[in-house]
Amino acid sequence: MSAQDLTAFLAWAEENEIQWDKDAIEVREGKHGLGVYAKKNLDAGFEAIQVPKSVVLSVQSTGIANLIEDEDIEGYVALTLAAMYELSQGTESLWSAYLTLLNNRHPQMASDLPEDARELLKKCEVYSDIETDLKDMREDYDTIVIPFLEKHPEVFTEEIKAKFFSYEDFKVMTSHVSSRAMDVDDYHISALVPFADFVNHNAEPNSDYLTHEEVCEVCGAISCEHLDEDDEDDEDDEDDEEAPELSAEESKKKRVAAKKAEADGEADEGDDEDDEDWEDEINDTCDIILDEDVKKGEEITRHYGPFPNKILLSKYGFAEIDNAHDTVTIQIDMIKKAAEGLIGDAAIVEERVKWFLETEDVFIGEDDDDDFEEDGCCDHDHDHDHDHHDHGHKRKHEKKEADAEEAEEGGDEDDDDEEDFPRDIMYMMHDGSIDDRMLMLLNVLFMEKEQFAKVEESVEVATEYFNDIFLRRALEENLADDEAEDDDEEKPELKPLDETGRKIRKSVLEAILQVIRLRADTFGVSDTTTAEDDLEALKKSNLTGPAYYGAICVQGEKQILQNGLKTYSKFLSGL
Repeated sequence: MSAQDLTAFLAWAEENEIQWDKDAIEVREGKHGLGVYAKKNLDAGFEAIQVPKSVVLSVQSTGIANLIEDEDIEGYVALTLAAMYELSQGTESLWSAYLTLLNNRHPQMASDLPEDARELLKKCEVYSDIETDLKDMREDYDTIVIPFLEKHPEVFTEEIKAKFFSYEDFKVMTSHVSSRAMDVDDYHISALVPFADFVNHNAEPNSDYLTHEEVCEVCGAISCEHLDEDDEDDEDDEDDEEAPELSAEESKKKRVAAKKAEADGEADEGDDEDDEDWEDEINDTCDIILDEDVKKGEEITRHYGPFPNKILLSKYGFAEIDNAHDTVTIQIDMIKKAAEGLIGDAAIVEERVKWFLETEDVFIGEDDDDDFEEDGCCDHDHDHDHDHHDHGHKRKHEKKEADAEEAEEGGDEDDDDEEDFPRDIMYMMHDGSIDDRMLMLLNVLFMEKEQFAKVEESVEVATEYFNDIFLRRALEENLADDEAEDDDEEKPELKPLDETGRKIRKSVLEAILQVIRLRADTFGVSDTTTAEDDLEALKKSNLTGPAYYGAICVQGEKQILQNGLKTYSKFLSGL
């Protein structure tokens, strides 16, 4: 990137009414590429960046919006095509200066690693993600992009295609879209938000990204004829009511507070009437607001989402040391193999696994999908399930067709959710503990025949049994709720394990340790060095970019397995 590109972008940003205090913040190169930095001490609540929605680049705002809509192309492919088209238009495009800046800054992504370098990542789960991404990108380019270009030769001439629409061009723009796109609203969905997308990720951010999402899906307005057809009479009655006139500073504070309340889910419906005259101010911008005080020279950062390293690396091109959201997946076949070795009866294992998978929804509540929402291009067509990518536009539309057919046949809507849930995968958490599903399944596998008959017959008996297991684990692993407000509240007490309980507990712990070793062996995780040793060696290595971050993924998963071995070995020895 030349200084000229950045200067041209900043001039463009000012011309298009992107708001930032030039005496307070600056865009410059940093450790992680372009970033936004404080030029002086700034207080929490400072509105660092304000981007009008009129300059976000989305599937709705591009010059080929009608063509993309006609072809029913959605998700990341649609946004990538939009950005590629605008880049091909040169100075005729509204986003010329912005895209030129990006085009001269090739993002460093794990998918760009040569094959031999990717081989080093086979010891962790991100390898499969990267290979899937590459396969899906190639498929999407061949089956969606190429047919789209060929169908519109009046727009995409041979010269234009050769210069701007090769597969490599598609990969590069896909990387920009994956790592930069941000959720905007119900109209734009995900979009490239110039300037705001220069704010980098940090596990402990000092700012927040705020935007008013609830707008008209047809035109993008917060209030319009599409939304208000049934309320015209009420609006006429309210036309004469004027909101109090606010100073510029008061208006700014109110706008920020309203967006913050909406983001936190605390909007007060009772304020609707008073707010109508300044709703448009809330609607038209994407804002970066400081959550903490920021010192001079400090980088302004935000949090991209609670993602494990395998997602951070494949989507954004980086990973975090000691990522609290890291997980290790456990295939159910590993659990079955460990159980069969201890029980010695494959038929019992199959019978009980089948019962558990068919019955578990009664005992385990639905996960909160909001915990795993991605803040980027792939939110609406990537189902990571923690780590599985779904780039497939084609698959999305196949599902739509299946939904339509099921609706005609009177199918149950909940079936789709069940099919999407990864039944054959369970998880180890960052601290090495196993998830609730795995704990429940192992207890089902090793409980006595008579107990299983009771659990199988009665939901109440099963619920009581599992509740006791969860309570025991909470106390053993210091996960009990220490935030109880009532200090006089009676603390739960666990009954001592009887001989049968001790036998089951011992088998469960032995199975967990076997599963952890199976998982380590499957990925070739060595135990000749500790995870801590590996991290120290990595810090001293010459690895950089995606190769370095990939090694962090490998080390992080090894740390989880190591934590699990330590924890459950201690529990077993305690019996």
